[in-house]
Amino acid sequence: MIAFQFYGLQLNEVERACYLLTGPESRDALTHADLPVPEQLLTAEEGSGALVARTGRDEYMAMLKAGASAPQSEWCFRRYDSLFELKGEGWIELMAHLCQYDFRQLKPGDWLMTSVAGVSCWLYHEIESGSLLIGADPGYRHYLIETFSAVPGDLSATRNPTGGAS
Repeated sequence: MIAFQFYGLQLNEVERACYLLTGPESRDALTHADLPVPEQLLTAEEGSGALVARTGRDEYMAMLKAGASAPQSEWCFRRYDSLFELKGEGWIELMAHLCQYDFRQLKPGDWLMTSVAGVSCWLYHEIESGSLLIGADPGYRHYLIETFSAVPGDLSATRNPTGGAS
């Protein structure tokens, strides 16, 4: 489903099964499911149809595409994040209006947890597509779609002034 498309900039909702793994068995659960295991805190790795981020010492988030094996552990919990893919030329400019982070610094493969339009989100700059994945609590789905849809129009209005006095 496309949430919006504006001058080559596109926001799509993405379907992925999301999990939070916590506790000392987390790493083993990911390994047994043949999923990536990021070594550094606040980093992510793609592979085996999954994106896995290390969010704490013994805490990981796994976002799985259809067909990827889900991790199994007593401390593995299903999450229901709303996921969006922002792609196309100009997504960095759009995000500059929604977040304080300088997205010119965000390189493919980088993971970030920050506030977007006042909502706590996780973001990942995809390596192959160059798109920005955005995940948030599902309660903010409608608000984020509305906000992301409104900002390009606001930017367009400031770029194309009619000028002149009438």
